[in-house]
Amino acid sequence: MSAFLSKIRHSVSASSTNEEIGNNVYELKNIDLHTIESLDESSDDSDVQLNTNGAPVEKDNPLGYNIGYTSLIYLVVSGVIGTGIFSTPGTILKQIGSIGGSYILWVVGFIIALFKVVIYIEYVTYFKNRSGGDVAYLEQAFPKPMFLVPTVYAAVNVVLSFLNSSAVAFGQYILNAAEIEVTTWRQRGVGVGILTFTCLLAALSTKWSLRLSNWLGHAKIITLAFIAITGFVVLGGGTSVKNPRANFHNAMDGATKQPNSIANAIIKISFSYGGTGYAFGVVSELKPERRFKGYTRVVPLTFFLIFILYILTVTAFYAGAGTIKEIKNSGVLTASLFFENVFKTRAATRALSVLVALSAYGHLIPAVISHSRSLRECGRQGVLPFRDFWVSTKPFGTPLGPIFITWLVNTVVMIAPPAGDAYNFIVDIGSYAGYVFDLQMAVGLLLVRSQRKSLGLGFAGFKVPLPVIIIQILFQMFVLVMPLVPPRAKDGSIDLNGGDVSFFYATYCVVAIGLLVTCVFYYVLWQFILPSIGGYKHRVERYKLENGELGNRVVKVPVDELEEWDRKHGHDVKLNETQGNLETIDFVHESKK
Repeated sequence: MSAFLSKIRHSVSASSTNEEIGNNVYELKNIDLHTIESLDESSDDSDVQLNTNGAPVEKDNPLGYNIGYTSLIYLVVSGVIGTGIFSTPGTILKQIGSIGGSYILWVVGFIIALFKVVIYIEYVTYFKNRSGGDVAYLEQAFPKPMFLVPTVYAAVNVVLSFLNSSAVAFGQYILNAAEIEVTTWRQRGVGVGILTFTCLLAALSTKWSLRLSNWLGHAKIITLAFIAITGFVVLGGGTSVKNPRANFHNAMDGATKQPNSIANAIIKISFSYGGTGYAFGVVSELKPERRFKGYTRVVPLTFFLIFILYILTVTAFYAGAGTIKEIKNSGVLTASLFFENVFKTRAATRALSVLVALSAYGHLIPAVISHSRSLRECGRQGVLPFRDFWVSTKPFGTPLGPIFITWLVNTVVMIAPPAGDAYNFIVDIGSYAGYVFDLQMAVGLLLVRSQRKSLGLGFAGFKVPLPVIIIQILFQMFVLVMPLVPPRAKDGSIDLNGGDVSFFYATYCVVAIGLLVTCVFYYVLWQFILPSIGGYKHRVERYKLENGELGNRVVKVPVDELEEWDRKHGHDVKLNETQGNLETIDFVHESKK
């Protein structure tokens, strides 16, 4: 693993690095005044903002620097380890058919997820002063048409900001631990309560939210380590489980050859490894001198540790949860079956429910923190109304507006839809729209490289091999296409109502695509049609709030005043030869194309 990362880090071509002339003065190769502005006075070529109509870089982060290596580690741990590792092994084994085949898929799923991680890392090396994750990187990767990607992403991210699965899972498992009957409204009530507490804590203090996340991350590692050690004890014959190695004989027997089953199993495993993106939503809150090492070394090595724990945990389940048939039929209760078989007590199963509930809650904290930063970046881009609501960090140094929206949307989604079809349908819409942005992230990295090359800039210390990006693009396309393939009934016939809802299986795909298309139509109306009718053009002004928050404001400028406006809000640029950097004098700039 370390050798793999080292190879990536050192695959930066010397010929692609930024050339210097004279006394550390950058060569200005095809760099216009807008691009010059993004070379701030404390940066190197890795900080160039390719889309200078995007949100301005906040050199002094108004959110503070509350994240160290420890918090970064546990953002990854808490983001990845939720309820999936406890609930999916049985389902995956049932779909793939054999123990050996399932191991292969757990490894393949890790590799695919790792590819996504290293793509994020390369983005970080280019934009080390930007938080928000996808929204910040897509803004830079797709600068044209102006405002298109920020508008679509903001609309989808505000409306479909679903983080409630962890809250609902917490409700289910904590009720099980208390031996209280699990009903829809009890489960939702507990979910709303824990979501409210999480959002309040995140609004009052990022530092204490991270401390709680770290503690829960410790608990997750200890839980998986305990299960792994128990698995070794079972395999060694130290428990009452009979013939614990039987499931590993003829490991490939029963492996399916059905492409649909293999595809669904790969997707489920890949999602079990999901959640690393939360760590990339808070990049600018890690101290600047720690960012490169933190994201190029700490994050992937932590992810590799999780992979090892996952493999050991799955092995423990296969050894102690019963026969292959019993594990296949356990559904989402594989971990419970393991504890019942090994410890033979109800107390052990209740303890497991508590641990899984804590794991679900631990996943919720980084989700709220990261998502609020993403929404704040949408506000800083200038495409959302009520700028102060989205951008301000008063009075606690936290993004209160985005946190409130996160709480509101998820509370409504938990409470409003009836159980069953409606709830699953709404959540599926949000998931499918997210797949579209995941594909854009992979494609966007190639575009960022191309734009940097045209500016005479190279890589910034970390380069993802091209085949890795291509594989990630193909996988994301596969994830988008697979839900459109009709499911099969038990007799092999096509079942158009065979999804997780009782109506047409691909309705959520159609609605998600329709929502994205609607956003594009709105963009065309707002950016082109209305200005043409109203006789004005959009320009961008930058503003600074009381706590140093920076953002964009999109203003309407009458066509007959454009020349004067552009002249007033142009750039005054000078070259600082001492530092070898380019800096701007004027704070406000325009978006003339």
